[in-house]
Amino acid sequence: MRRVVWFSCGAASAVAAKSAIIKYGDNVEVVYCDTMSTEHPDNARFFRDVEDWIGQPILQLKSKEYADIDDVFQRVRYMAGIKGARCTVEMKKRPREAWQRPDDIHIFGYTADEQRRADQFEENNPTLNTEWILIDEGKTKADCLSILHHHKINLPKMYSLGFDHNNCLGCVKATSPGYWNKIRKHFPEVFQRRARQSRLLGVRLVRVKGVRIYLDELPSDADAPDDDIECGPVCQTPEVVDVG
Repeated sequence: MRRVVWFSCGAASAVAAKSAIIKYGDNVEVVYCDTMSTEHPDNARFFRDVEDWIGQPILQLKSKEYADIDDVFQRVRYMAGIKGARCTVEMKKRPREAWQRPDDIHIFGYTADEQRRADQFEENNPTLNTEWILIDEGKTKADCLSILHHHKINLPKMYSLGFDHNNCLGCVKATSPGYWNKIRKHFPEVFQRRARQSRLLGVRLVRVKGVRIYLDELPSDADAPDDDIECGPVCQTPEVVDVG
């Protein structure tokens, strides 16, 4: 029976990996579903730093069908809807399902301040055996940041740019005008690509004052906190719905 830690290039999943290895030794597999090519380039540095810190390589699972999330959007003709994003399904969920074993115990980086999320996760994924190692140890998000700082591991660059999460650049799960305007400021080519893709597919990705609009309609001064979203290898398969 393996303990499988799902690493996401985030602080909490890094600390979860270290905690699991300390607790269970060699019976831990740390796994990353590879979307590195569409993430911030500094994630590759963070990935290597975490490998050095935990003392073992992180297994990278790749989609056998799609090169990256843009390939998914182009071929599937779907970006995101009420049940999630198709890129997550194809780049993370499918590779995870193909690789995992029925008796694996899955460890995710949910912290002690995310008990509600953990409970909801178990409700939505009753067939997975889970262990909430950070919750059991009482580690909060702030604790995880402090642990990495203590070990001189710099956080991924996205956080210092003001983003609240470290997903792919131009994450299509995001609806916050503040998030998308930060993408427009720091990664204009990504913003323009998402604007073109969403127009082509008829998807209004951003919400302003409760109304969904296209990215190319977004006022440059619109602001709001980033969405409280996550992107991992467990995701519901979205239905194809009209969000235009």
